[in-house]
Amino acid sequence: MRARRVHERPPDGGWGWMILLSNFVMCACVFGVQKSFGVFFVEFREYFGESSGGTAWINSIMSAVAHGGGALAVPLSVRFGTRPVVMVGGVLSCLGLVLSTFANSILYLYFSLGVITGLSYAMVFAPSVAMLGRYFDKRRALVNGIALSGSGATFALAPVCQLLEQTYGWRGALLLLGGLTLNLCVSGALLRPIVLAADVVSRDPSPRTPIEPGEQLSIGTSSKRTHHHENDVERSNINHESKRENFSRLAHRKHFDITLLKKRRFLLFASADLLSSFSYLIPYVHVVPCARYRGIDETKAPFLLSVAGITEVLARVFSGWFSDLKIISKLHVYMMFIALNALACFLFPLATSYPALLAYSVAMGTCTGGFRALIMPLVADTVGVVRMPNAFGLTLVCEGVGILLGPPVAGWLYDATENYNSSFFVAGGCFVASLVPLCGLSYLNRTLQRDSVIATPIEQENEPSDVLCGSTPLVERETSF
Repeated sequence: MRARRVHERPPDGGWGWMILLSNFVMCACVFGVQKSFGVFFVEFREYFGESSGGTAWINSIMSAVAHGGGALAVPLSVRFGTRPVVMVGGVLSCLGLVLSTFANSILYLYFSLGVITGLSYAMVFAPSVAMLGRYFDKRRALVNGIALSGSGATFALAPVCQLLEQTYGWRGALLLLGGLTLNLCVSGALLRPIVLAADVVSRDPSPRTPIEPGEQLSIGTSSKRTHHHENDVERSNINHESKRENFSRLAHRKHFDITLLKKRRFLLFASADLLSSFSYLIPYVHVVPCARYRGIDETKAPFLLSVAGITEVLARVFSGWFSDLKIISKLHVYMMFIALNALACFLFPLATSYPALLAYSVAMGTCTGGFRALIMPLVADTVGVVRMPNAFGLTLVCEGVGILLGPPVAGWLYDATENYNSSFFVAGGCFVASLVPLCGLSYLNRTLQRDSVIATPIEQENEPSDVLCGSTPLVERETSF
C-alpha cells in the first residue's frame, strides 16, 4: 500500500485551504437549512394542528441527532475514511428532505426530518470539522470561525425559503431544499486525509517502537519514517505481530476514547456546552413566530433571521481572528460572548417594535457566532489535537442533549403562558448557568499553567519534540485533571 506523507505538525495551509472551503459549503448547507426551519414553524403547526411544543420537536430532534450523532460519525470516518462518510451523509440529507414531502402527520416529520436528516448532518459536520482542526494550528480559531460562518447562509436562505413556501407550498420548498443539500457530496469530495507524526504517539505501551515506512494502521494513517539502520527494519515476525497488536490497541482507543470522561477539564467544558446548547436554538426557532405574534408583517419577520445570519458570519470570523491574537485566552473570549448572549435574552421583552427586534437579531447573531466559533479550538486546547476528534464527537453529544430539550421546553412555556418572554428568560438563565463550570475550567487552566512554569528544566528537556505543535499540544500532557 502506498505510504502517505507524514507531517510533523499541521501545515497551516496547503490543501488545508480546500478543506476550509469544503467546511464553509458544508456549514452553509447544514446550518443554513436547519436555522431556516423557523420559517416553516407556523406552517407545520397550523397544517397538522399541533401545539408549539409539539411542532418544536421537529427541529429539536434534527439538531439533537445531528449533534449527538457525532459520537458515531467520528468513529465511522476513522474506520472508513472522512470522504465517503461525508458524501453518504449528503445523499442521506437529500433523501430525508424528499421523504418529508410525503408527510401526513407530525410524527412522520419527526422521523424524516428529525432522524434521517439529522443523522445525515451528523455524518457531514463532525468529521469535516475534525479534519479541519488537523490541518491548522496557529490559525485554528480563525479558520474554524471562517468555516462556521457558512452557517450565516441563513440570511439568504430564510427569505428564499419563505418565497418557496409561498410559491410552491412547504412540500415543494422541502423538495427544492433536498436538491440543494446534494452539494454536500461535492464538499465531501474535497476532504483529503492528513497524517500527523503524533498519530503514532499516544498512550500505547510502546509508542516509540518504530514501524516500517508506509505501513498502514487500522486508524487510517501511515506510520512515521524512522532513521534506524536498514538492518533494524528487517524484524522478526514475532516483533512485527507485537507491534501490530500495540497499534491495534491504539486504534481501538482512537475509535472510542472513553478515558476522556475521566478528565475534569474536558467534563467541565462539556457540561458548560450542554447548558449553552439548551439555549442556543431557542431564539432562532422563536424569534420569527414571536415577531408575527407582536404584529410584524409575515413578509418582514423572516428578515430577522437574515440579519442574525449576517452578523453571525462576521462574529465568527472576528471571534476566531481575535482569539488567535492571544490578547486574552480563547476561554475568556468564549465566556464573554456567552455572558452577552444571556444579557440579550433578558432584554428581549423590551423588543416590541420591528427596529428593536432587528437590534436584538444583531445582538443574537453576534453573541452566538462569537462563542460557537471557539468550541472546536477549545476542545483541541483541552485534550490535544490527536484526541480532538473523539473529544469533539463527545462534545457534540452533549450539545445534542441540550438542543433536544431547549426548543420544546420553550414551546411548552409559550403554550402555558401564551407569551414568548418566559422562553427567552429560560434561555438567558441557562447561558448564565453555563458560566459556572467555565469558571471552574478557567481555574484548572491557571493551575496547569502554573505547574508548567515551575516545571524543572530536566522535565522540559524530556518533553517529546513531536508532542507539542505550536500553541496546542498534539498529545495531551498527563495531569491529574
